[in-house]
Order: sequence, then structure tokens, then C-alpha cells
Amino acid sequence: MSFGRFSTEKKYSVLSIMIAIFIFGVYSMLTMNTQLAPDTSPPTATVMSVYPGAMALDVATDVSKPMEEAFAKLDGIEEISSSSQDNLSIIQLTFDYTTDVDQASIDIQNTINRIKNDLPETLHDPQVLKFSVADQPIMTIGLKSDSISMTELRKLTDEKLAYELQMIEGVAAVNVFGGYSEEITVSLDDATVRAYGLNIDQIVGALNNSNIKAPGGNIYYEDKDLLLRIEESLASIEELKNTAIPLMDGNTVPLSSLGDIYVGSSVKEGSYRLNGEEALALLITKKADYNTVKVIESVNAKLEDLTTSYPKIDLLVASDDSEFTNQMVSNMASSVVIAIIFTMIIILLFIENISRSLVISISMPLVFLSTIGLMKLFDMDLDLVTLSALILSIGFVVDTSIIIVENINSHEINGKTIKLAAVEGTDEIAMPSIAGATTTLIVLIPLLFVSGFVGEMFKPLSLTLIFAISSSLIVALVMIPLLTVMLHPFSFRRSEKLVSALSVPFNRYMDKIMEKYLILFKKASGMKKQVLAVMLVLMLLSALFIRLNGMEMLPKFDSGVTYVTLEMVPGTQISKTEEAVSAVESYLANNAMVVSFDSRIGYEEGNMQQGDFGVMGKDQALITVNLTSRKERSTTIWEFQDDLRRKIEEIPDVNRYVVKEKGGTAVTGASAPIAVRLSGEDLDVLYHLADQAVKRINEVPGTTNIFTSFNDKYLQMSLNLDGNRMAELGLTSASVSRQIYGRMEGIEASQMTIDGDKSVDIKVGFSGDINSDQEYLLDTYLTTAHGVKVPLSEIANISVDNRANLVERDNMSYSVNINGFTDERAFSHVVADIQDELDKIELPKGYRIEFSGEQKTLTDSVGDMAFLLSLAIIFVYLILVPQFKSFVHPITIMSAIPMVVIGIAPALFITGKYMSMPVLLGLILLAGTVVNNSILLVDAINLNRKSGDSIELAIEKSIKSRFRPIMMTALSDVVGMLPLALQLALGSERFSPLAIAVIGGMLAATLLTVVIIPIIYMSMESLGFRIKMFFKPVSMKVEEKLI
Repeated sequence: MSFGRFSTEKKYSVLSIMIAIFIFGVYSMLTMNTQLAPDTSPPTATVMSVYPGAMALDVATDVSKPMEEAFAKLDGIEEISSSSQDNLSIIQLTFDYTTDVDQASIDIQNTINRIKNDLPETLHDPQVLKFSVADQPIMTIGLKSDSISMTELRKLTDEKLAYELQMIEGVAAVNVFGGYSEEITVSLDDATVRAYGLNIDQIVGALNNSNIKAPGGNIYYEDKDLLLRIEESLASIEELKNTAIPLMDGNTVPLSSLGDIYVGSSVKEGSYRLNGEEALALLITKKADYNTVKVIESVNAKLEDLTTSYPKIDLLVASDDSEFTNQMVSNMASSVVIAIIFTMIIILLFIENISRSLVISISMPLVFLSTIGLMKLFDMDLDLVTLSALILSIGFVVDTSIIIVENINSHEINGKTIKLAAVEGTDEIAMPSIAGATTTLIVLIPLLFVSGFVGEMFKPLSLTLIFAISSSLIVALVMIPLLTVMLHPFSFRRSEKLVSALSVPFNRYMDKIMEKYLILFKKASGMKKQVLAVMLVLMLLSALFIRLNGMEMLPKFDSGVTYVTLEMVPGTQISKTEEAVSAVESYLANNAMVVSFDSRIGYEEGNMQQGDFGVMGKDQALITVNLTSRKERSTTIWEFQDDLRRKIEEIPDVNRYVVKEKGGTAVTGASAPIAVRLSGEDLDVLYHLADQAVKRINEVPGTTNIFTSFNDKYLQMSLNLDGNRMAELGLTSASVSRQIYGRMEGIEASQMTIDGDKSVDIKVGFSGDINSDQEYLLDTYLTTAHGVKVPLSEIANISVDNRANLVERDNMSYSVNINGFTDERAFSHVVADIQDELDKIELPKGYRIEFSGEQKTLTDSVGDMAFLLSLAIIFVYLILVPQFKSFVHPITIMSAIPMVVIGIAPALFITGKYMSMPVLLGLILLAGTVVNNSILLVDAINLNRKSGDSIELAIEKSIKSRFRPIMMTALSDVVGMLPLALQLALGSERFSPLAIAVIGGMLAATLLTVVIIPIIYMSMESLGFRIKMFFKPVSMKVEEKLI
């Protein structure tokens, strides 16, 4: 097929295709979804179960363990981890990447239903959530009002506002945090209750029996079936006060005689502050498969309606994940434009003819819009990965266009008409261009079929590059010839005079470089062995540097958002926790870099979010700090965090803390980059081993903020019951537990409606500070079923022990996790040193200590990337063999691949970067791209040799004819990737090493290709000749024998 003839003869068809690309591309660009980055975490479901009154260890034994054993039989299950706290079990189920999380959730619910009878009776129905409770909310909304009390604001939020937001498509959960819930308090007088021979159980039971709304079945009435409803409900505080409480002698006493009854606020266990001022928070979590930006846009639209409907309430956005995403997309889009401009300048310098430069320049936005259109067609998002790929592709996509335009220009100089030059120039270079593009595509295609972290992170990048390179090939072969012919008549003489002022000296300089290369080649060809030996030494030294320099999963990036988790010493009351938070807030308020901050302090019943130390209690707080963008400040987020850590160290009674940036881990949802897991069967042994491990890890240079997942310094007071004495008195463990719990914490009896439509909880408890005295507890009287009063001391004794606030299990074994962060050292070096320290710990039989999280993912991913690199090299070779009809020439061409390390090593050294997943991807990409220049050179050498030239002359002619296209494509590739390498856009730090590696490798391979590839070509030809001569005498002897 003649691409040149099709392009020039099917003018209107080609123009129609160009218009269609423009229209669909612009439409796609305006309508595509945006997000920060792909979610690299595998499909995850969480099972949350409330077990009232149970300690962490009881929750682990009675709830988490049996559920784990049942869940282990689910299809596709990869990992089961549980976190058991007082009253709460959280089980996280991780499935393989191919699992449908919706179907998995149904299977989980069916499993729970099947084992329900084996779980404790008092366990609340487990909730199955299709997201990880470790995920932070995508949006936090602060609510304040000058005219509404916090109690009224909380009630309005619970009943109206949260429900309105929960109904938005894509919202998984809306949690309310802070404020005060309204409740009716029945404050019993202990002495009076004793005098009447009552206990709290009996009082609560009487209240519940007097406040009933229940179905009574069906009744046939006047030829109709009616539903029968039994309703005896309390309608006012007066009715509640007059509720009759039965006594043992058959009489009754009104509830008001037993204590005080009033409407008030619930006991404060949590609070929320926005920029240091008390407020209420709405924490919005999205569903796993919904786009963050789209969900937040819907929430913002709803907030506008709510602001109109509730003018007395200030609805303030405290944090918004879409803000950084939108800034990143805007910055990345600007980087794409800058990359295109840089590339156009290089083209203009090489090609003084403005009309020809315009042809190539027009091809870039065409390719860009075509790529965007294909991305839209395949339902892809614009994010950090795909936008990085677009910037990366700018240089690559003009390579074919440059070569074709240069070849058309050569044919025109030889006296052909522009149309004939366009046809023959395009067709002559079509097959090498297709082969060059194919070698790049063939190394990217395997990435589409890789699963796990590598697949989730790099599949979108690979697919974007495949779209861009494929589009560039079609544009170059089908549209460039026509555009060259159409723009040929236009003259830009005045502009060309201005351009020539720069381009002429530039091209003279390039000609001088070419002459020096020819001289260098002639000298090098006379000492081939020495040159190849030097090359080998350089490659080995470069590879050694890369290895010794260290490695990380993904580079850090400055998101401008910092999370601070505080935990006070065990038993700290919320007022003291608030004081510690105030000290941090005071520091933040006086820091010019801080835009805003909000604090969640203490515990909120029903809150699903899990912090670094589990679901928060009254001694914990989480502060979110929003900084100005990194472009607006001279201090990095990590320097800010170091200062903040020093401030926190000064605050008294802070037991432990975590300071980390958003996006600080490569794997979505991971707690920290350093993750060490100890597992075994005895928790006390694990805690002892963990203490040793933490001490050793803290000694490793480059570690910071090391923390354990548990705290075993909490105190617990245990009541050891005398079963025989209880049986004699007619008491049961359940009865004793309920009476003691009611005495210490109070009991929620039921609800009642007041003021017409306000549904309020009734909380029954004892007045005074009764839970502070151990002796008072032992003197507490229990009431038997027969009304006999018995002091607790008669059936129980008390012991005080240490306990952990959190019990974890991983894959059916008890475990302890140690997490932390790296600082100023390569991740791989820190991990290696930690491993050396951990190897010194003597482990009892049956106990394991191993890396989890990022290090485990890194180990698996490096294996995947090494396999892909090997596959890429094999595929490139197999593509080149049929093109050159030789098994030798492809080896010569592919010799450029190992040369890239000579450029990558100094590039990483100069920029201070480590080997990482993006750099490995750059190596794979280079394997398919650096051979393109070798293809051009070797193809030209072969053509010249067929014309009868000697090998030396053929090489010299080829260097002269191919030097300009080789240098032009290489420099256009380099300048196109500069915006990404220079980290001009927010978030580009994560993929800048990819561009740095490709730039370094491309420059080294290009500069060395012109000399080294011809030398290897000559060496291969000489080796082939020797082999022929070696086998020639053998073949002659065989012929003689046959004769």
C-alpha cells in the first residue's frame, strides 16, 4: 500500500478524518473524568461489628476469630486482617485484583448469616462496607452557626443534612462528628434506689414496657383486614416522670421519686474544631468505584442548595480532595503545552522552512487530540499517571513526522515535484517507521496484561502511550504528506529570515558535531576492541552505581496536605486531649504556610474511619493541615513536618504520634512506607518482641516516626466472679454484668418523642461521680431476682492488670505491626539495615517477623518489571529479525539498549533520584525507543552496501545522511520530556524519574549510537566472515568426497 499516494489523492477523506479527530478530541478533553491517581489497592471489603461491653481481647476471641475462619473459604481471598478494640471488631478482607467487590460483598453477607448462631447474642448486626475504614474522607464539611446551639445544630445535621448528602450518587457514608446530641437523662439517686430494693435493670425494663410501639397482627373489621398496632408511648416529660416502677411488694413508685429527670446533652466524648473554633463536621466517604472529583462536584452543588435552605448555618469546606487534583490537572495541561512549544522550537531550529515546521507542529495537537479521544473511548481518566504519559509522549509522537518530512525534503531537493516527493519520500521511509513504532509498542503491550500493583499503576500509562504512538504513526503516514503538499505554496520569507538568525548558526554547529563524529568514528574503528572494552566498563560502573544508589517504590510528592495523629497517655480524658490539640493548633495558626486546619478529637459513636492507632478514643485526635502549594513556599512539606514533630515532642503527656503527608505511600491505603509484621500465638511474647524490634529500628539511620499498631500500657480492672456464691444467690454473670455496666456507664432505655416531632434517647444512670472509687465499686449492691440486695464484694474480687487497646490478627494468627517513615536515605538501604537489625532478634519457635506493605509490594513489582524488561528485549529482537532478514543485524541494532545505563546513572546522580518503579518503566520504554535510531543507521548502511560501497564508506555515508534525523528526533524527545523531568506541575515529582531516566538514556544512546553501532556492525561482519571462512574448507572437503 502507498501511504503517500493515499494521502495526496484522497484529500477530502484525509481532511475529514482530521476534522473528526479535532471535534471528538476537544469534546473528550472537556468531558473526561479527572482524578489524582489510579487506586492501586486491590479489591477490599470491611466487616465492622459492635460488641458492647467487651474488651479488645474478648472481641478478638469471640467475634473476629470465628468470622475470619469462615471468611477464609471465600473465593479470591488473598489476605484477612482484623483489628479488635474495646466494643468493636473490624475485619478487612483483601481479594485478588480480578475479584468483583460487589459479588464478594454478597458472599461475605451470606457467610455472616450462616455463622450468626455461633456469634455472641449481644453482638450487633455486622456491617459489610465496600471500602477500607482506613481510607480518609474525600471531603470534610464544617458546620457553624451564630444563632443555633451546638445541640440543635447536631440534631438538625443528624436528621436532615446528613441524610440529604447521603442520597448523593457515589457517596458511601456521611459521618457526623462533634457537637452535642440531645437526650433525656434519668439521674437515679443511689440511696433511694437501694431503699426501694430496685436495680437499674428493673427500672429500665419498666420504662421499656411503658413505652411500646409494636405490631399486634391483623384483625377483621367491617369486611376489611386491618393491621393491629399496640402503642403505649410516652409523649412528654411529665408522663415519663409519672411512669410507675413496680416494687417487690406489688406496689409502684413514680420514676420521679427515684431521681432527677431532665432534657440535656449527652456526655461529651468527641469534638470537632475548624481552624481552632468549635464546629460540627460532616465526613464524606465515596464508594470505591466512583470518581472523586465528580462526587465532590455533586456534593458542592448540594451544598449550594442547603445554604439557601438553611441560611442560619455556615457550611464551610474544611478539606476537599478535588482541589489538589484540579490544580494538578491544570498544571499538567500547562506542562503539555510547554512540551509542545519546546519541541516546536527544536524542529524550527533544524528545519529552517517554516511551512515544513508547521506541518510537524500541526501533527502534535492532532496526535494529542486523537490520544485523548481514544482514552475517552476506553473510559480512562485524566490523572497523574495518564497526564505524565501525555507529556512523556510529546517527544516520541513527532519522531515519525520529523523523519518523513526530512525525507520528503531530500526528495524535493533532488528535483522532484512536491507531490511526487511527498509520495516517494513517505513510502520510502514507511516500513522503517512502522518497524520503529512497532518496537516501542511491543514493549508496552505486555504491561496491559500484568496484574497486581504494577498493572494497576502502569496499565493506564502504557495504554496512553500506545494510543499516542499509534496515533502519531497514522498521522505521520496519512496526514503529513497531504499537509506538506498543501502548505508548500505558502511562503514565510520574513519570518524565515528571523528564524535563520538562530537556525543557521545552530545547523552549522550541528554540522561541526557531525564532522567530529566522523573523525571519532575513523579513530575508533582502528581500535575496536579497546572502544568496546571501555564501553563495557562504563556500562558496568553505571549499573554498579544504580545498584548502590538505592531504590524506592515510588518517589514522594508534596501534596500540601499533612495528617497528624495524636495519642495521649492511656486514660487521658477528652479535656486533656483538647489541651494538647490546642497547643498544636496554636503553632499551626501562626505558621504562614498553613492555609487551614481542622481537628477531630475523641470518639464518635458510629464513626467508621480508622486512624493510625485504630478507631479513635477519648485520648486520641486527628488533625488535617492544608498548606499552600509547593510553588508558593520555599519549605518542603517534609521540612514542615520535621518542625511540627519537634513541636509535638514538647507537649506533655503525648504518648505517641504520627505525622505524614497525604499520598505518602505508594500503595493506596497503606499506613506508612516501613511496615514490619510480627506474628505468633502469644500476644505477650509478640509485645515483648515488638519492643525489641522498635528499639533496633529506631537505631537505623534514615528512619523517623516509628510506631506500633498497639499500646499495651492501658490498665484494666477485672472483676473475678465467684460462680458458686452467685449460684447460691440466684445471680447470673449476665445479670451482674448488666447491673455493673448500668451503674458505671448508664443504659439507653428507649426513645420518646417530645415537642411533636423530636425523637430523643432516654439515658438511665446514677448521679454523682460513682466510677472513680474502687472501694465504692465493691460496696455496690446488686439485686437478685428475689429482690435480695448483695454487695459486689460478696461475689467478686478486683485485680488491676495491663492490657492492649488493640488486638490484631493477620491471616489467622495474632500479629503486631510496626510502621514508620524514611528520611534522607533510599528506601531499599533503610530496609536492608532494618533487616540486619531484625535478624539479630532471637525468635521463639512458631514466631515470624517479616516486611509487609510497601517492601513486599516492591519485591513483587521488581520481579514483574524485570520479567517485562526481558520480554521487551525478546519481542524487539523478534520484530527486527524479519525486517532485516537477518539474525545478526538485530543484535547490532539492540546493542544500543544496554548503552542507556551509561546515561541513566549520571542523570539520577545529578538530580538526586533513586531507582524506582518509574525508572524501571523508563528502562522498558527505552528498550523499544533507542533502537529506532539504530534501525535508521543500520538500514542506511545496508542500502549503501547494496549500492557497492565498502563497509567503511557505507558507514560514513550513513552517518552523514542519518545524523540530522537522529539528532532531531533525540533532541525533540528530550525537550518534550523536560517539563516532566523539571517537575513543573504539582504532583509530577512522582513520575519525574521516568522522564529523567529516559532523557539520560536517550542522550547517551543517541550520542554513542553514531559511533558504537557502526563499530559493532563492523565487528559482527568481520565475525561472520571468519565463521564462513572457518566452515568453507570443511564444505570443500565434503564436496571432494562426494566427487
